[in-house]
Amino acid sequence: MKILKFSLVTTCLNEIRSVGQWRQNILDQTRYPDEIVIVDAFSSDGTAEFLTEWEAVDTRVKFYQRNGSPACGRNYAIRHATYDYILSTDMGVRLSQNWCEELIKPFQQEPGVEIVAGNTCIDIETATTTAARAEYYVENGGFSNLVQGFVPGNRSTAYTKKVWLKLGGLPEDLTFSADDSVFGRQMLQEGYKIAYAPKAMTFWGRPQKLTKFWKEHFTYGRGDGEANIKKPYVVKLLEKGLLPAFMAPFLNGCRTVQKQEWPGAIVRAIRSADMAALAVMPFLYFGKGYWFAKGYLEGTKNGVNCAACRQRLRPEYRK
Repeated sequence: MKILKFSLVTTCLNEIRSVGQWRQNILDQTRYPDEIVIVDAFSSDGTAEFLTEWEAVDTRVKFYQRNGSPACGRNYAIRHATYDYILSTDMGVRLSQNWCEELIKPFQQEPGVEIVAGNTCIDIETATTTAARAEYYVENGGFSNLVQGFVPGNRSTAYTKKVWLKLGGLPEDLTFSADDSVFGRQMLQEGYKIAYAPKAMTFWGRPQKLTKFWKEHFTYGRGDGEANIKKPYVVKLLEKGLLPAFMAPFLNGCRTVQKQEWPGAIVRAIRSADMAALAVMPFLYFGKGYWFAKGYLEGTKNGVNCAACRQRLRPEYRK
């Protein structure tokens, strides 16, 4: 089997709590990256100093600092990567020991593969509060649905530099989030050959408080609104003049609760004798829907600054 060299890229900002574990995850890999390119948005908590020290003792580490959004940082990292195969993840996640090996393997084994989508799940070690456990039960025990049509994201994916160049890099005109949602949809839209690596696991740390979950979904909604993707049904009604603006967040909260697969979540909570998490589930998901819609409406207002991003996708890939 042909051995391919690859660059691992990531961005960070004030990750001093997770950077030590993340470095150890990289050092423990069964297939070590040939290069690690990290772009820091001028952290002020000691992250930059930690990474500078790592770079000094490991020639495979390339550390840069650059202001800008995560998309700007990731594009900068890829631009400065030595190798043609790019593995992308986030600083704050845990990686399985075989993550690199499993992501690079399809390129080596399957002719014509241009993109590999890795797996992700909620990190059960971070689900220590009632709200976090509630989400874990509702979200299928935390696992993503890695099937045909799955949209690859920054957290666990690999692609060639050629793909990155042809797609124009990640969109940099978005404020903070949704850049990988757009980029991943471009991959599907252009018909690249995508392989799936279910064993390439990333473990996603979750917030501890209800308000943090809601703030997270406000940010997601704002990014999706800027990019004009995943438009909620209530926003479509609002745009048609069939719904007053003040009602959209409330109704989206109700729809978010209604769309969940509650039987499985209830069974998982009962089996764990976790009545507190069971009770908080509807409030968690109502808040997620409510604040996502609030963020989406704000994002649509800012969409005038994201024209280039909005032109990347055909209507059928904005869903």
